[in-house]
This record gives sequence, structure tokens and C-alpha cells, in this order.
Amino acid sequence: MTDMPKKMVFGLGLGLFGGILALAGMASAWDGTTDSMAFVGLNMLVACMFFAVGGCFTKYTPVKGSSIAVLAAVCEAAVILSILYDASYIGLNLILAVIGAALILIGACPNVAAWVDSKRIA
Repeated sequence: MTDMPKKMVFGLGLGLFGGILALAGMASAWDGTTDSMAFVGLNMLVACMFFAVGGCFTKYTPVKGSSIAVLAAVCEAAVILSILYDASYIGLNLILAVIGAALILIGACPNVAAWVDSKRIA
């Protein structure tokens, strides 16, 4: 794994960090009533998507290299949906949106996709 591009290590770290931040947003969305469950669920979706994208930057990824950018774009769409529904703090969601955009850029890199396709364990 020493020949792994540094972008992939950075993408893995960003995905995990975004997932942890989204979990914090999920905890803050809970106010003790059942009315907040939609916001908790939306933040849980965002957290799961960030962890999934972070997991794509390893040799154990379940998707092809060309699909990483698409999965990161779906993650960004979930963050935008969370912003539109005001499911968490706006500052936290803006940080997650920036992280999601960075993950899209890293996932769209041709050398990242080529490395994942050549090294992934199916």
C-alpha cells in the first residue's frame, strides 16, 4: 500500500472526518421529541454517505474507480438536502459541503480512479 496516491489518503481522512462531523450534527438535531426524527435521519444519511465515500479511497472499495466521484456527488446532494431542510447547524453543513466538494474533486482525479481499478480487491 506504499504506492497509494497521497490524494487517496487525504480523501479517506476527509471522508472519515466528514462522517464524524455529520454524527455530531445528528446528535445535535435530536431534541427529545419524535418530531426531530426526520432531521436525525437526514443527518444519519449524510454521515453514512461520508463514511461510504471515505471507504472508497482504499483497496477494499466495493465500487470501480470511475464510480467514486458519483458516490461523492450523491453525498454532496445529501448535504445540500440537509441544508435545505435546515436539519442541522448551517455552519456545520457548510463545512460538510466544502468537504464533499473536495471529495468530488479527489474522486474525479484520473490517477485515483486508475489506482483503485488496478489495486482493488474484488
